[in-house]
Amino acid sequence: MESNKERFKRTLLDLAKSDTLIPGIYNYCDRWCERCTMTQKCMTYLHEQEMMEVASAQTPDEENKNFWEQIRLTWEVTMELIEEDAERLGVDLDNIPEIELPEHIETPLEIKAKEYGTKMHRFLEENREFMAEKADQLVMIDDETSFIKYKDALEVIQWYCLFIGAKVHRAHLDLEERKNDPDDEYTIYADNLGSAKIAVIAIERSMDALSIFYADFKEKEDALLKFLVQLSSIKKQLLQTFPGVMEFKRPGFDN
Repeated sequence: MESNKERFKRTLLDLAKSDTLIPGIYNYCDRWCERCTMTQKCMTYLHEQEMMEVASAQTPDEENKNFWEQIRLTWEVTMELIEEDAERLGVDLDNIPEIELPEHIETPLEIKAKEYGTKMHRFLEENREFMAEKADQLVMIDDETSFIKYKDALEVIQWYCLFIGAKVHRAHLDLEERKNDPDDEYTIYADNLGSAKIAVIAIERSMDALSIFYADFKEKEDALLKFLVQLSSIKKQLLQTFPGVMEFKRPGFDN
């Protein structure tokens, strides 16, 4: 009988052989699979769905246990595949020289993006009751159009508020070294560009969503304006740090 680990590895390798998937499409997406139009081209999504079928109809405790089991399997299978590749290439993993990685010092832009996420998360928590009251009012007057509009905008703001800081941080990792590498044999700098681009996209979507509330919720106008200004500043600095970043082609999304 096939074990969980064997099933995990087999489904992953089977999907990797598929010619209908787009290689690397999952590298520079926003991980919002529920809103994505490219899930059937994504190996990460399809593999997760395949493994979720095993965990269907479970109790909450069983679901939590399965979550940690998936984390463990991901680690074990990844290490196993690395060992197999190393053996095929004649690399001795026990005798790899130590590499001293430079300490990453956060830039002011990274700090600003992280602060936006923290402040927005706090704002949403503090205004949870206010949002609920607005929703109740719309339900009472049967204004479904506005209810859906605000609900969607709120979901966008919530999804991206911490995501932006994470991607801005990733975009700055080893930035100068990668950008100035004349060879860049493995196009490592592409990771910085892809991360910066999805951060800009997330900022633009967040600003669109915030603008909906800013136009209609006069009680929160000052706070919302500050967030809009903050996001605008982060976007401007990103575009300055990564000239031409919006021309970067993310696999599947920008082809």
